[in-house]
Amino acid sequence: MPELFREDQKISGKDGVSFWATDEISIDDIVAIFPVLPDPSSESIPRGAKLLKRARQRLVYQTAASGLPGNKAVVKMFPLKNPISRLKHRKYARREFINYQKARDKNVPVPRVYGYIEKRHFGFVTGSGIIIEWLEGQRDLLDIASNSPEGYACAAKLGIPALVGLYNAGAMHIDARDENIFLSSQDSSAEVCLIDWQYAGFHPSRSEWMLEHLAAYYIRNAPTVERGALCGDWLTELHKQAEHEIEFKIFSKRVEVLLSARQSVRARLKLRPAKMDKAI
Repeated sequence: MPELFREDQKISGKDGVSFWATDEISIDDIVAIFPVLPDPSSESIPRGAKLLKRARQRLVYQTAASGLPGNKAVVKMFPLKNPISRLKHRKYARREFINYQKARDKNVPVPRVYGYIEKRHFGFVTGSGIIIEWLEGQRDLLDIASNSPEGYACAAKLGIPALVGLYNAGAMHIDARDENIFLSSQDSSAEVCLIDWQYAGFHPSRSEWMLEHLAAYYIRNAPTVERGALCGDWLTELHKQAEHEIEFKIFSKRVEVLLSARQSVRARLKLRPAKMDKAI
C-alpha cells in the first residue's frame, strides 16, 4: 500500500483545516480546484454543489472539479458534532480513506481517491472527509435493477461480478448492497466499481465463509419482494461464477441461516462461518 499522510502531500488551510493528497492528484491541481479547502465540520454544502446524500454526521455532495473525470468530484464529509465521535474520529473518513487504499491494493475496482481532509479545533478533530472520483456515466445497481424491464432479480445478476471480486480478493465490504455497486452499462460486459468503504475487513483470498455472508447481506438489503427470486436463480448464478468449493445445497442453507441473523456493524467486521449444525 502506498504511504499515506505524507508531509510532502499535505496542504494546511485556514481555521485548522488540513488536506493530504494521494498519488492520484498533484498538490497544484488540488489548490486549483479548491482555492479554499472545504470545511469538513460544516453541515452545509457549498454554493453550486449538488447534494447526493445526507445522514447523521454524514454529508455527500458532487462539486465542480475542472480537469478530473467529468470535471466533477465527490466530497464525502463527516461533521463530528458529538464529543464521543470526535474522540473516535479515526473510525470515520480516516478509516474509509485507508480502506479504499487497501481495497485498491487487492485489485478491487474502486473510485480514485484524491485525498483526506480534516479540521481540528483545540486539538480535537471536529470534522473529516475524503474527496473521490465522480463515476461519470455509471449508475448504481439499485437504479438499474429497479427500472429494468427484465425485473429486479434478473438485472441484479449484473452485480454478481462485484461480489465475486470481493470474495476472490478477501475484501469483506461491510455494506455491499445494490446502491454501492456501480456499473458502466446494463449488459454482461459492464465494468463494476464499489463505493462506501468506511467499514471493511480484509482476509485471505477466497476465505470459504465470506461468500455466504456477502450473499446474505445483499439479499437482506434488496427489495423484500425480491427475496424469493434472489434466493433462487440469482444465488445459483453467484455460486457458479464464484466457483465455490462448497456444494450449492450447503451454501444456500448457510445463506438461509444468515438471512435471519441481523448483525451489528461490529459483528460484521468479525465475521465467521455460519454455524454448521444450523446450516446443514
